[in-house]
Amino acid sequence: MTDFKSASPCLLYSDVSLYDTSFQIYSGPVASSYSEASGKLLGVDGATKSRIFEESILTVNDFPDTFSFIQPRGSDLIRVGEHCASSRNLPSEFRNFAEDPISKGTIYVAFGSYVNLEDGPEGTVEAFIEALNFFEDYRVIWSHKGNVTGVKCHVKLVNWAPQKEILAHENTVAFITHGGLKSAKEGVCSSVPMLFLPFYGDQPRNAHRFVTNGIAEALYKKSITAIDIKQKLEKLLEDESYRANVAKVRSYYLDAPMSSLDLGAFHISRVLRHPESHFVRFKRRSISMNHLQYLNIDIFLIILIVSFLIFKA
Repeated sequence: MTDFKSASPCLLYSDVSLYDTSFQIYSGPVASSYSEASGKLLGVDGATKSRIFEESILTVNDFPDTFSFIQPRGSDLIRVGEHCASSRNLPSEFRNFAEDPISKGTIYVAFGSYVNLEDGPEGTVEAFIEALNFFEDYRVIWSHKGNVTGVKCHVKLVNWAPQKEILAHENTVAFITHGGLKSAKEGVCSSVPMLFLPFYGDQPRNAHRFVTNGIAEALYKKSITAIDIKQKLEKLLEDESYRANVAKVRSYYLDAPMSSLDLGAFHISRVLRHPESHFVRFKRRSISMNHLQYLNIDIFLIILIVSFLIFKA
């Protein structure tokens, strides 16, 4: 496979652009169908995505402001994503492994509940085995549901791991992740530098924002090599700026006059305390637009048709 030695920023940015466009095209109909099906289970008919947003008084969103792009926002949108939940003690099975006195630190590897590395390009799992075997001075906890052979004794393979507790442990020095929002936020809350391997959904966008904030590196999913993994992981482990940056971002993340959970609870309670007619809110016109209008595809189509007619004439 081709070896992209840099963080593949052009490829990563391309993935973000493709994600933004494709997500808007397919997410609306798919989300509406799931939303409508969920509504029927609750005895509500016609609970499409567009109807819910048009008729809702309030929308509570868990994407953090710290990593948002500049965007217009209505007064009906309340963000509660900048919150760090407390963690329990790490179970002894993992604590004893992580606290090995000869270890330089713990590297945690997990790609969420849905991603299976064995479904990736040929050689992906082997690339990770080779790269992780290199870091014998560290202790590696790898949460993986597939069949993996050939790892050395410093790599602990498990089907499931207490992620939040592992990340919060003082010995954890790096987190290799798919970059889902929950995992990314837990990495920030634990002040742990991250190596992203984004696959789909919000993951490319999250990787882009974290890389540009200097708290992560990223791999390109279509070109994964042991050399690339090793080089980027070494960079995270040896360059102290990553840990300093993620600690700084965490301080911004939690710097607010009140906790995000209290803020969300206040607004929800306020809606419940007062009649709906008392709430006059600014709602974005895009809520009632279909996807052709939202993406300006209708305008581009008109321009193309007019241009075609002019050149044909």
